[in-house]
Amino acid sequence: MTKKITKLFLITFFTALPLYYFASFLHCAFEPIPIGARPAGLGGAYTALSDDVYSICYNPAGMALIPRAEFTAQYSQLYVGLWDNSKLSYSFVGLSQPVKFKRDYGTVGLSWLMFNTDDIYKENTGVFSYAKSIGFSGNKSIELGLNFKFLSLIYGKHDYTYDALTDDGNTWSVEKGQKQEDSLFQDYGFNKSAFTFDLGAQYYIFKNYKLGLMLSNITEPNIALDPKQDAKLSRWINFGLAHIGKNYALAIDYMTRQFNETQDYRISVAGEQYFPFGIGLRASIIAGSRELSNIACGFGYKTNSLQIDYALEYPLSGIRGTMGNHKVSLILRFGPIVRMPEETTLLQQKLIATEQKLSDAEKEIERLKNELEKLLKKPPTEIKPVEPVKPPKPVKPEVPEKPVVPAKPEISNIEQNYQKEYSDYRKLAPTMDFVKRLQTIKSIVEKYRNKNIDISSAEQEYRLLVDEQKTQEKMYKDSMVYYRKMEARGIDKKTKIDLLKRIINKYQPYGIDVSEARNELEKLQK
Repeated sequence: MTKKITKLFLITFFTALPLYYFASFLHCAFEPIPIGARPAGLGGAYTALSDDVYSICYNPAGMALIPRAEFTAQYSQLYVGLWDNSKLSYSFVGLSQPVKFKRDYGTVGLSWLMFNTDDIYKENTGVFSYAKSIGFSGNKSIELGLNFKFLSLIYGKHDYTYDALTDDGNTWSVEKGQKQEDSLFQDYGFNKSAFTFDLGAQYYIFKNYKLGLMLSNITEPNIALDPKQDAKLSRWINFGLAHIGKNYALAIDYMTRQFNETQDYRISVAGEQYFPFGIGLRASIIAGSRELSNIACGFGYKTNSLQIDYALEYPLSGIRGTMGNHKVSLILRFGPIVRMPEETTLLQQKLIATEQKLSDAEKEIERLKNELEKLLKKPPTEIKPVEPVKPPKPVKPEVPEKPVVPAKPEISNIEQNYQKEYSDYRKLAPTMDFVKRLQTIKSIVEKYRNKNIDISSAEQEYRLLVDEQKTQEKMYKDSMVYYRKMEARGIDKKTKIDLLKRIINKYQPYGIDVSEARNELEKLQK
């Protein structure tokens, strides 16, 4: 019975223990403990964002992006001001080192984490990490990471272990007058160790969007003192999506695990903004199962060799009446730069992409320019004045016919006037400009239409000129389309002015509205 009561105490203690820091999102220890002030300020939304020594804890794949050696050390006390004066604290030391000789061999990392609850209980986690960026499909790559973890539990030697409970719930010293050692610790000792490993990956799905995946405690090791008992560590699964800009980042993480036959989950949404001189601000909100609700915020200062960050985590549910968790972390960067930082690599990729776009744009500009040249050099359709319709020759009758009644004088005069005006038009047409020619023939057609005379020659001439004007108008619009495309691809000001002048000079003589080209030219000439 003593062993059962001791087990009951341990189960109660370690079931309640995660509530102290389930608000955190990290998987470096047996329960998630926040490591690093920057990740803590981001609410643990670091699966896709991780790119420093703290990647060991959040996603080892992020170490593949580290340009030089990094070292960090941290101590933190959790939930200062608990009513029972409990002291929950942890210490963390981490080191990452890129390995590159003739080629890049990836990054290795070492870390040690100790969680401590006074003399009651301790957890130690030692981690060896490795990460590598694997390129494929041109400039694309995927970052992969692996953690080998050594886990160690140490139960303190105090009254709970040396003065066991009786079946009545009293200690042996109270009920029997003397202490009796707990049989569980007597049989199995005060220490337990286990091994497990984590896997992580990061990948840019789009230009500024990165996916992250982290699988923690994959083997689900049994950490019970009694090997016959089942106390497996839960396997954690983290999904992360980050939008990474030049001086800012937005991230969302989703974490899930199976815990005591229930599915725990957690969602973190965070944002970060860096300002000139390396100063950054960050904030996050966290929500999840068990009515989890937390907020976090922080700030930091970053240089090429030093990074200092502060974070405040404050629980809105669960533990209340505390001053929250305050964290300060320091990262030292030292040694030679063995690979380009991620932002530099992105700049190189952008430069390559930009150069390719410029090359493509130059080719497209040349093609558009040739098409526009064809339009501008295309000669207008030669329109010769239509010959007047000649009346058919009279057929000599075989038999005498009745005399033809002469037409009314006014009708004959109208036709004579039309013939004279159209004849004069035909003589002057080659010397007229297009607009004058169109206006002249239009006035003739409108003047003699519906006068009961044949004006088909003038009407045909008018239709030909109108069709030509429509053709030139379409060519003008096509020319402006080519111009706009060339403008969008970056032609210089001189070329713009030259093209617009040629377009105006080409199509304005046809009576076409070229105000778009003229307005554009006036803007450029100011």
